[in-house]
Amino acid sequence: MIKHLDFSINLYTEGEKFFDVLKAIIRDSKKSNWPHERERACYAEDLFKRALETFDEAIHFAENRVQEGLCIEHDLKLIGELKAKRDYWKKKLEELSELAKC
Repeated sequence: MIKHLDFSINLYTEGEKFFDVLKAIIRDSKKSNWPHERERACYAEDLFKRALETFDEAIHFAENRVQEGLCIEHDLKLIGELKAKRDYWKKKLEELSELAKC
């Protein structure tokens, strides 16, 4: 039964909205005086970091394919897009982290 509760988000197609939601939670909840809301912000920040790690894994996988000579043109384009998205959201996380530490 537990395995039926897994949930996933495709960061390539839905990442912008996912990161925007997490960004709003982090920004709004870290300012709160309520401990449970600050805990939510810390959880959202953890999800944010895990999603960025997933970006890194996808980039690494695509770079390995290029080194092996597989789907070079498509993968090069994908790598560039993934790196741009990852770098943008990494910068946003750094800005949010300055508000407060978990």
